[in-house]
Amino acid sequence: IHLDQVLVEFTCKNPQPSLPTEWALCGGREERLEVLKASTFALVIAPGDGQVVASAGCGMRLFEALEVGAIPVLLGDHFKLPYHQFIRWSEAAIIVPKPRVTELHFLLRSLSDNDMLAMRRQGRFLWETYFSTSENALNTILASIRTSVQVPAAPIKEEPAQEIPHKAGKLAGTDANLADNGDLDLGPVETEPPYASPRFLRNFTYTAADTYRTWNRAPGPFHLFPHTPLDPVLPSEAKFLGSGTGFRPIGGGTGGSGKEFQAALGGNMPREQFTVVMLTYEREEVLMNSLERLNGLPYLNKVVVVWNSPKPPSDDLLWPDIGLPIVVVRTEKNSLNNRFLPWDAVETEAILSIDDDAHLRHDEIMFGFRVWREARDRIVGFPGRYHAWDVNHQSWLYNSNYSCELSMVLTGAKTFHYPDTRTYYAYLYSYVMPQAIRDMVDEYINCEDIAMNFLVSHITRKPPIKVTSRWTFRCPGCPQALSHDDSHFHERHKCINFFVKVYGYMPLLYTQFRVDSVLFKTRLPHDKTKCFKFI
Repeated sequence: IHLDQVLVEFTCKNPQPSLPTEWALCGGREERLEVLKASTFALVIAPGDGQVVASAGCGMRLFEALEVGAIPVLLGDHFKLPYHQFIRWSEAAIIVPKPRVTELHFLLRSLSDNDMLAMRRQGRFLWETYFSTSENALNTILASIRTSVQVPAAPIKEEPAQEIPHKAGKLAGTDANLADNGDLDLGPVETEPPYASPRFLRNFTYTAADTYRTWNRAPGPFHLFPHTPLDPVLPSEAKFLGSGTGFRPIGGGTGGSGKEFQAALGGNMPREQFTVVMLTYEREEVLMNSLERLNGLPYLNKVVVVWNSPKPPSDDLLWPDIGLPIVVVRTEKNSLNNRFLPWDAVETEAILSIDDDAHLRHDEIMFGFRVWREARDRIVGFPGRYHAWDVNHQSWLYNSNYSCELSMVLTGAKTFHYPDTRTYYAYLYSYVMPQAIRDMVDEYINCEDIAMNFLVSHITRKPPIKVTSRWTFRCPGCPQALSHDDSHFHERHKCINFFVKVYGYMPLLYTQFRVDSVLFKTRLPHDKTKCFKFI
């Protein structure tokens, strides 16, 4: 009635050996893949023997369907899928009991296009991560055993920071441009030595609550580690309570701007502070000015300066003393990818990625830090950008015009962002993301921020968060920026289209959501404050 195309073959060319109660595989692998590439669904019929819960033929049909993006439809609920204890197959396959075969067509037609796209994407992800190569298959077996017996996974790789010696100069003063906070108390500037923050090994143990939260996340975003493909564990946000403040607020006091938030930040625990990672290249005076502006910034743990120039700093250069460690890291080559290397010098959950010419007030940084703490798996930043489809040229465009909609926030060009959980996104960017993307960043000396937006949106299936209405930043007196060149935007157009080809789809998501500071600077006593919630 619906004129759906259904392929049913009653002849079998070159049947493959199979169980007596199982439908045989017909033809060669390439012939079957050609049919599956044109298919939305692929029927996998479980063996007729109810005692058989797995077979080579059904496994081959399942893997071939996942490889080409067809949705497996398993007829027979007694069939056990690979690693069913750890993988939620319902997000990538449809499992129907054999007595309901007469309802199969109705069930398949009830799926929406969005559901089918999500299932095809998740199926492809499972195949690539767990079954595509012999190395992935072996890692999957080892990870399943390790997860079952609660053995911790190997720590993620960190980039050793080769420090460049430097001399500290005079005590940094307060920049006149920073005196814009009024009487706002941004938070304590700790004078005591910081408390030690324990560095937990990933996945040493997990509770039923952690498992529930993991399975209710977007499909598969936190299973990208090749050596730990089966760990049903969230990043470190699972270690915190409630809404992201992490610790129970301390009551009392006379109120004020964000007093409860400040008390809930965890005091001077380094794990709950943030690290500034600043990329620089042969702009010593600009760099010194930017470092001095960080003096007195609350909850700043340390500054990691990524020295991208092959020429070391001047011997007579005096670095400002801002009361915090400034670690100058030597790089092997001049690359914008160095911005996202997982440096072992970083000890905090949050990373503030910033260029050496960025001018941000302390209250702006603190507000962005607050927002990040409520959305730890997102990129949080100021300048919004978006991608658009060019109908005439049938390609994607990068757009920086003012808009009510955005899909990217820049991650270094005169702005900042906070990737998730210390080095998690940095590790994925540097060691898991396809090398072709990093090569294009090096070729154009551009697009590393777009690449990070692609990666985070691909993993989380969430758009970034833009804070406040500021759309861009200007640096009076700074040298000419790369973004002022006309070729800058042409290269970014090319980057977006190339990244789409690498990913196989457009992972960026649009949003019209923006976070503005309302009560951040409004002093309200505790007994006068009311909270409104949308449920």
